[in-house]
Amino acid sequence: MTNIFKKFIHDIFCISLITWLVYFVLELLKEGLISNYFDLNLLLIFVIIVGVINIRVNYKQYDSR
Repeated sequence: MTNIFKKFIHDIFCISLITWLVYFVLELLKEGLISNYFDLNLLLIFVIIVGVINIRVNYKQYDSR
C-alpha cells in the first residue's frame, strides 16, 4: 500500500478518536450537550472500525514461523 493511504488512515483514526474523547468529556460535564444532537455510539463504531483498519494496514504482523 502506498504511504499516502497509510498516513491517511492513521490520521483519520487519530482525528476521530480525539473527537470522540472530546465529545465524551463534554457530555460528561453537561449531559445532553452532545447527545441531544448526535449519537456518540455511531462515532465510537466508526472509531473502532477505522482502528481495526489502521492496525491491519500500518502494523506488520510478526510471525515467528
